[in-house]
Amino acid sequence: MADVIIIGAGPAGLSAAIYVQRAGKSALVLEAMTYGGQIINTPEVENYPGIQKISGFDFATALYEQAVSLGAELVFDRAEKIEKKEELLQVTTAGGSVYEAKAVILATGAKNRKLGIEREQELTGRGVSYCATCDGAFYKGKPVAVNGGGNTALEDAMFLSNYCSRVYVIHRREGFRGEPQALEALRAKDNVEFVLNATVTGLLGEPKLTGVEVRGHRSGAGESWV
Repeated sequence: MADVIIIGAGPAGLSAAIYVQRAGKSALVLEAMTYGGQIINTPEVENYPGIQKISGFDFATALYEQAVSLGAELVFDRAEKIEKKEELLQVTTAGGSVYEAKAVILATGAKNRKLGIEREQELTGRGVSYCATCDGAFYKGKPVAVNGGGNTALEDAMFLSNYCSRVYVIHRREGFRGEPQALEALRAKDNVEFVLNATVTGLLGEPKLTGVEVRGHRSGAGESWV
C-alpha cells in the first residue's frame, strides 16, 4: 500500500510524485498511456525557467527518471474507480487491479480540442499547434492561422500578432464568444485578418504544414492560404 496514489503521469503527476517521495512518503503513479502528458509531443520547449531549450520528450523523461530514482512506482494502467474503504481510498483499474492509499491526487491533465480533420495528427508538431505561447516563437515573421472565436482564440491571436507577419482568425460564425474588449483590440491590429463564416477543411504541406484550406458556410466555396 502506498501513502499516496497519483492518477496521471504528466508533468503535474510526476512533480507530485517527486514531492511525495521527498516528504518521506511513498507514491504510486497510475498512467493509462505513457508518461509525459501532452508536452511529450512538443518538439522544443523554450519557456521553462532555468532551461534554455529542451525537447518535450527529454523534459518528460527527466521528470520520470527523477521521480523513479526517488522511489516512486509507476504503473501503466487506467484508473477507473475511486472508493472510500474505512480510513483508506481504494482505486480500481481497467486491468482489474486494486490499490489502496491514504490519499489520492488527481493529475489527469487536459485534452486539446481538435479540429478532427485529415492529417491533423500527422502534422501536430510540424505546423499544427495547440499552444500559441508555447510554440508561437517558432513562427516569427511567418503567416499563421488561429481557429476559434472564444477568449483563448482571441488571446492567442493577439499574442501571435506581435511575432508573426500575418494572423488569420478563422471562425465559423459572424459573432464571437470572446470578450468584446479583446475583440476590439485585435481588430485594431494591422496584421490581423478575420475569416468569418468559415471552417478549416484541410491541411496542406508535406512534411510540414504550409497552408490551410478553408470553406465558407454561405457560398460553399473553398479557399486556401499559404
